[in-house]
Amino acid sequence: MVRALLLQLPIPRHTFGLKTGNIPLGAACLKLAARGIPGAEVDVLPESLASYLGDAALLELLRRRQPDVVGFTVFSWNLERSLHMAGRLKEGGGPRIVFGGPEITPDNRLARSPAVDRRVFGEGETVFRRLLSGPAAWKGRGVGARAGADTFRAAESPYLCGLLEPELENIMLLETQRGCPYRCGFCFYNKSRPRLLFAEEQRVLRAVAWAVERRIGQVYLLDPSLNVRPGLKRLLTEIARLNASRAVRFFSEIRAEGVDDDLADRFAAAGFDWFEVGLQTTNPRALRLMRRPTRLPQVLAGAQRLKARGITPSIDLILGLPGDDLAGFMRSVDWVAENDLQDDVQVFPLAVLPGTDFRRRRSELGLHAAPRPPYTVLGTGGFSPEDFLQAYDYAESRFDTVFFPLPDLDASWRLGDRARPWTEPGLRVRVGAAAYTAKLIVARGQTLGAVRRAAGRLTQPYQVLVAPGFREPDHRHLQEVLRITTTANPFSPLEVVFFEPEDLPRRAALLAAVRLRRPHFLDGDLRYLFPRSGDRAVLLTVVSADPAGRFQGEMERQVYWWRRPELPRPRELAGFRHLDGILIDTPAPAGAVADWQDRAAAKTAERYHIGFGDALLHRRWVLRTRPDEYAGPALQWL
Repeated sequence: MVRALLLQLPIPRHTFGLKTGNIPLGAACLKLAARGIPGAEVDVLPESLASYLGDAALLELLRRRQPDVVGFTVFSWNLERSLHMAGRLKEGGGPRIVFGGPEITPDNRLARSPAVDRRVFGEGETVFRRLLSGPAAWKGRGVGARAGADTFRAAESPYLCGLLEPELENIMLLETQRGCPYRCGFCFYNKSRPRLLFAEEQRVLRAVAWAVERRIGQVYLLDPSLNVRPGLKRLLTEIARLNASRAVRFFSEIRAEGVDDDLADRFAAAGFDWFEVGLQTTNPRALRLMRRPTRLPQVLAGAQRLKARGITPSIDLILGLPGDDLAGFMRSVDWVAENDLQDDVQVFPLAVLPGTDFRRRRSELGLHAAPRPPYTVLGTGGFSPEDFLQAYDYAESRFDTVFFPLPDLDASWRLGDRARPWTEPGLRVRVGAAAYTAKLIVARGQTLGAVRRAAGRLTQPYQVLVAPGFREPDHRHLQEVLRITTTANPFSPLEVVFFEPEDLPRRAALLAAVRLRRPHFLDGDLRYLFPRSGDRAVLLTVVSADPAGRFQGEMERQVYWWRRPELPRPRELAGFRHLDGILIDTPAPAGAVADWQDRAAAKTAERYHIGFGDALLHRRWVLRTRPDEYAGPALQWL
């Protein structure tokens, strides 16, 4: 018997309970492909466990499973954490380790490790079956693979086979195409596949019908360019028939040039209300260098047709492309704004990814990029580091948005009416079938032994809540707490929340105690702003009744602590807009707070950062105001 366990680690985030998008679709496809192999047993670690457990807790869970083979789906955001997990699993022997996924390419030296027994380049179904079938397939360290055409075309969606958890994020990912007709220099979507492969239409429709019957809120078609699919209009007609109530919202990516009036009508009838449109740039030279021919008048016409039907075209712009410069980027921003396409704009710094044309030609193109994930471009012939900052400032001003907001506010510290302030070790949450600590309380009299035990059962991310009255002499104990928790969880972001401290936290001293693996992935996008790598993985928050803003540096924020019996009125909320949020921690009955939430949600959620002292009421608030962003089943406080 060969027991294999497959898992996928999430993008690191600062706020527990947010939807992670960490759906192990690739792992589920491998499990389907392995059916029928004698003596093979394949499990996929559920998204709810892989996404919300800290490093130590996840490692312990994997060890308890005692698999013979552990397979990691690897992306840029989880490469180094996956390598860490693989190395720890290998201590004292351990299982065989397989790495696959978009980050595993022949030119990516970072993915090579003695802990990794097999690296699979490309699609993995065929080679995975071989690895489960006998020892001969384990010779060598890396192998290319491609799924059989018939296997992909006809295979049912893993959702229909009960292998994934659509209820966690209320979404289905539907893979209907492999490969891409374009060869953009920044992208490895095509995976060097010589031709496109499309799932059978009836297979797609069976998956759609399944989602409609089960009232799954969203279906994301993973095609990199949906409008190149043969027979698309016929498929859309059938989806419209199945989704006649429009109960399911559809999303995908598209080249807007290909959208005529008829196609736009069919998208609307089927229930599509959002498309990612990869404009990237309007600079002709940059478009030529990335090998992405673009006809701007047709792009504009197609995007406007979508908007006219209530479908949002989400425009992507890439900052730092070869052939572009600050002036060219600003012209791209102006083009989007002047044509009223700024409803949903994403600006990304160029990532010089393994396997891409830009990675191979980086010297020729003058691309200076971070050597580790997320491989952010740090300079080009046209962009200096100062230009990047100016470009973001210009885009934020032109689009009236913020591209790098502080993490969501959650400073809840108690549960319901349990009123034993600061005497409990922390707030626990159910992940899977067990309890883990999401909020670790630090107070006087606490033993470090209790902290060490808690460090092995922390979530990802987690918070350290520092009890009121924090003073300068308490720094040493807090530093030791942070040293213990981050040593056990070197890749898990954390927030330290100080409640009414007598002395403001000393950020430099606290960061010196932190043992996160540095640089952290969260440092990547703005790494040049933070000379001490690791800073963006640690957020410090002060909750205080002091209305003066005194703690608002980089990755620092100050929140007003509202403890009055009455709930705040709009003009009172407006008085704290200079701060980074308001923690409503009133002694008013929970029912009165819930009524206030219902009345205030529409007007206040977008204007102010609001949290609640009671974790149950805070859960109610975020699910009331931002249901598309939070996973309700993950917020099971105990």
